[in-house]
Amino acid sequence: MNNWIRNIITRKSVGRLRRMMEAIRTREFTLHFATDELSGEEARLADEINKTIDEFRTGLQQQEAQYGYFDTLLNSVEACLMVVDDGGKVVWMNRSAIDTLCGFRLTDLQMLASLSPNLPQEMMAMLPGTQKLLRLTVRNTELQMSLSVVKYYRKGIDYRLFSMQNVRSVLQENELDAQKKLISVLTHEIMNSLTPIISLSETLCDSWEAGTADADDTMLALRAIHRRSDGLLKFVENYRRLSKLSAPVLKPVEVGRMTESLQRLFCEACFHFDISDPEEMVLVDSHQMEQVLINLLKNAREATEGLDAEPRITLRTQSVRAARMFVVTVEDNGCGILPDVQERIFIPFFTTKPHGSGIGLSLCRQIVNNHGGTITVKSVPDNGSVFRIELPLA
Repeated sequence: MNNWIRNIITRKSVGRLRRMMEAIRTREFTLHFATDELSGEEARLADEINKTIDEFRTGLQQQEAQYGYFDTLLNSVEACLMVVDDGGKVVWMNRSAIDTLCGFRLTDLQMLASLSPNLPQEMMAMLPGTQKLLRLTVRNTELQMSLSVVKYYRKGIDYRLFSMQNVRSVLQENELDAQKKLISVLTHEIMNSLTPIISLSETLCDSWEAGTADADDTMLALRAIHRRSDGLLKFVENYRRLSKLSAPVLKPVEVGRMTESLQRLFCEACFHFDISDPEEMVLVDSHQMEQVLINLLKNAREATEGLDAEPRITLRTQSVRAARMFVVTVEDNGCGILPDVQERIFIPFFTTKPHGSGIGLSLCRQIVNNHGGTITVKSVPDNGSVFRIELPLA
């Protein structure tokens, strides 16, 4: 009889454990065993099962509350967010992405081809840390979107988190501001050339009409007109050069190979090259990027001319892997740049040099921007300057 009772109790206990495991597996946490009529180990087991189920239920409720919080948070941001797996399947979209892009939840990234035929392929080919400017027409409305991507790995699957931000109003404001500055510089340069040309030509006309023209004076005036006209022509040619910059042809290049020719060109004692990893690969147009660095090194050399102290110019490279960023800095201990000038040095045709064209740094910024990077400057008058270029790491 005792063995028979023990077998019944054992079967009941095993049954309770099985029901607990099934409840956990199916997330059915309403399970509860009454312990009033139980005693001994059987009662303690039922009580432990109830406590375990309660803890799982509490944990699930906390997870659901946290999920609801983050879901509300992500659905309230203006940026369009999408999570896509490695096969192009759309795992999740926030409300902004649904409302802005299509009006319904996507299941596959290929469905965005209706907005732009090559958009899905371009998105999947993007490198983490890079940005892309898109022009999309959605429901007869043109959008300018800034697209970026972050990769992450979960349960053996690669995922991409895409972020799209409508930047049309910001771009229009920045473009308008840039146009105002450019027009100001263009007007200044053109007026500086046209004013003496008009004045000298009027003087020549008056003297010829009055019969008082002198051959030497006439020749001097014509030469002055020629110089100013030639300067204006070169100015226009520089503008054409700046506006017709070709798109970069990006190829993987070793940092050491990219800086090797620079070290031969700038071999004076004042130049120092600190290359952290010569074998690091960067995705650049080597010819265009070399042009940028040559310009910065030449400017640094000019900034250190006439110093009482020993001139020192340092080009450094560094890979910031956490941010997937390749950084190049050109630092000098020269005369520095005044704060009001720093704001304008990248504007086309702005220059503080007596014979400068004003397109060097503007060309540098355009090339770096076309590479998906940024170029900035920090400078203190009489205490040197640091130009910093940040590029996506290949």
